[in-house]
Amino acid sequence: MDYPLYAKKPCINNLQHCDIDEQAARLTGYDQSYQQISKGRFCGTFTTCDIDPELSLFFESTNQVLYQNAVVPRRYYAIGLLMNTDRTLTLNCEPLPQGAAFILPPGSEMAGISSPDMRICIVHVACDLLQRALHHQFQQPDLCDPDYLSCILINSRQETGPLYALLEDFRIGAENRQLELDNTKQLAAVKNTLVETICSVFAGRNSQGSNNSGMTTATRHQRLFHDALDVIGDNLGEELTVGLLCEQLAASRRTLEYVFRENIMMSPARYIRTLRLNNIRREILSRETDNLGDIAAKWGIWHLGRFSRDYYRLFGELPSATKGGLVRG
Repeated sequence: MDYPLYAKKPCINNLQHCDIDEQAARLTGYDQSYQQISKGRFCGTFTTCDIDPELSLFFESTNQVLYQNAVVPRRYYAIGLLMNTDRTLTLNCEPLPQGAAFILPPGSEMAGISSPDMRICIVHVACDLLQRALHHQFQQPDLCDPDYLSCILINSRQETGPLYALLEDFRIGAENRQLELDNTKQLAAVKNTLVETICSVFAGRNSQGSNNSGMTTATRHQRLFHDALDVIGDNLGEELTVGLLCEQLAASRRTLEYVFRENIMMSPARYIRTLRLNNIRREILSRETDNLGDIAAKWGIWHLGRFSRDYYRLFGELPSATKGGLVRG
């Protein structure tokens, strides 16, 4: 599907979630998935601002460290900014500094690790809309051609400042219900202001010329990291060890340890176990089976005492409490 299903008319929705999968699904059309990395109960908010099928805004906050994957829908750009400048995000192995933003073209993948209590905004904008606006304002519609513009990191407060200020005003208005998108004149003014500011960012990229900072996935370490994630994903329920992972990837343990700590700040062994615990929680919540031991064994975890301890440390409750809460609900 080229475009996610949106509301039939302009609207704003403010939602709170205690489940990472429910939160991830809110960024519709991006095939987004989360894995919880830090310890404690998850809590997040997600504000969706649907202007029209060509333009939407997504404001998200999460209280835990998350490893995130997503793919930008075809024929749309994703422009992202951190809304709280004291937090960090690592995107496609590149740190997103305070005050920075990123532009991702259609079909591009984004994988990153967020800091706790991070707030981010994603501007979802159609290529056709950008082409029309850039042609009207700058006579340069080719600036948003995916073949012309690759993944871009904008590390300049001078460039990102106007867009950040505008989005922050929009976020406050949306969360406090001060915006009225059913008001035709206000809706048109909001869209025109957003598009004009976004076009200025694209035009600024062109004027910077060789100073553009591209976020590339062609580095050897990044290829190794993503190859490792593929192997882990395909063998998570099997007898997978770091030694076997090194053997299959033809990489030394030292290199693999470095690559994982560089990307997600944890060892491969801890990541494998964390991923298994996330999947166990999903299966408990799905009610596929009532036997916790069977669920743990399915994902390669046999020591139930250690399993309960690790589960509690990661999610802030015992697996039996997760199951009990589901039954009571």
